Amino acid sequence: MVRTVISIMVLGVLLTSCKKHRLDSIDTSGIDVAVEVLRFDSELFTLNPDSLEGQLSRLNAKYGQFSDLFFEGIIRIGKPESPNYSQYLKAFLVDTMVRHAYRDVQTVFPNLDAVNTSLTDAFKRYRYHFPDSKVPTVIAYVSGYNLSVAIDENIVAVGLDRYLGSETPQYRLLGIPRYMANKMTPQKIPSDVVRAWLYGEFAFNDSVENLLSNMIYEGAIIYITRHLLPDEPEHIIHGFSEDQLRWCQRNESDMWTYLIENKQLFITNSLEINKFINDAPFTSGFPQESPGRAAVWLGYRIVDAFMERNSDITLPHLMSIGDYQEILTLAKYKP
Repeated sequence: MVRTVISIMVLGVLLTSCKKHRLDSIDTSGIDVAVEVLRFDSELFTLNPDSLEGQLSRLNAKYGQFSDLFFEGIIRIGKPESPNYSQYLKAFLVDTMVRHAYRDVQTVFPNLDAVNTSLTDAFKRYRYHFPDSKVPTVIAYVSGYNLSVAIDENIVAVGLDRYLGSETPQYRLLGIPRYMANKMTPQKIPSDVVRAWLYGEFAFNDSVENLLSNMIYEGAIIYITRHLLPDEPEHIIHGFSEDQLRWCQRNESDMWTYLIENKQLFITNSLEINKFINDAPFTSGFPQESPGRAAVWLGYRIVDAFMERNSDITLPHLMSIGDYQEILTLAKYKP
């Protein structure tokens, strides 16, 4: 009997997901947006490490703001005027692990055509829903497996060596946990870029910071990401496996009941909140079969219910709401 119920429920979810959502049925053909990821990685690693001076000045002139972010913030060798800057950069460029990372990136990403297509469509949709918004410059880099995504004003930068595929041997050798490596795939790049940009554009907007408000804020970011990338599988956008998404769908009511009965929704301790919304092998308080950030999935479900019940609410309106409790109330969420 249990198996029958689960099968029917999952089929219902699949059928529902095939329907075109009102936010997805839009015409973006007249929107002049084109995203082409700039290959800073290729330009940097074709420099001659033995004669960096003139070459580096040309690279810095082209990439300007991002050069500062990369050298100071990502690989942390300091400013060009810093002592030993050239030696540090040369050491980075000839480092065996870094060169290995770059070689693998060239193999997995000889071009970024598929990523460019996905991001162009996503940011056309973004401009449609947020017509006064700016669209980021997207830049690819290699940092020796150091950082997946970085944002700065008008820039989203993506570390391609963090998206080589979950079975990449270097990830295991570096001790990267399995739950993280599972998300380090080429397919995850578009949603990670979009989500990073949304975090930069839409800050947490509630005067009360508790678990519920964090769940709904994170859920709203995921909600918009899904509608900017409507053809991406839901589990990819959430950073789940398909089995983990199915687990959340089967256990939605139980997770919500747990949070209510254990008075977790209104906790304000940041360390406790992070156990529910940060990446982890599983979500604290939930069974070990749960994915990390399962509470964020509940937040997404609340936002989805809110938007379904309030069809006049636009995405800008959603992100302008400064009382996340109001979203829960108007959602009439009852899993």
